[in-house]
Amino acid sequence: MSATSKLDIATELLDRALKLFYERDSYFSAIHLAGAAEEVLGAYVTSHGGVSAFESLRDGEVKLSKHIRDDGIESSPKRIANAMNHAKNATKHMDDGDDDRVYFNAEFEARELLDRAVMNYYDLMQFLPLRETPLLQRFNSELTSR
Repeated sequence: MSATSKLDIATELLDRALKLFYERDSYFSAIHLAGAAEEVLGAYVTSHGGVSAFESLRDGEVKLSKHIRDDGIESSPKRIANAMNHAKNATKHMDDGDDDRVYFNAEFEARELLDRAVMNYYDLMQFLPLRETPLLQRFNSELTSR
């Protein structure tokens, strides 16, 4: 049995998530794969002294929440994190009761998770010798043109 780097695993998951996303027929699979890649790549970013895309976006949303909420109070980081991870968690967990359906736009949610995973990947490129694949280039160019 040989050891496999979690960075290699996350890179494979991200590549497959991008492939499924662009094939436009497996958004729920793309959500799951991109979510797993985003978590692992984010941990690598943090271990190299950076701030993961998830942490950066969560912290920004917490600060903005007091300006959006009627009561003027910041939402908790946990509440924001739960909202950010809702689609990912809803596709892989089945809670008791009436939890046999999900209610969200799968394409949109897949893109959101891919955004975070791709941001983490590009952040890691400054620390590690990672290569830019054609799918990463395509997604990044579409991300920057939005």
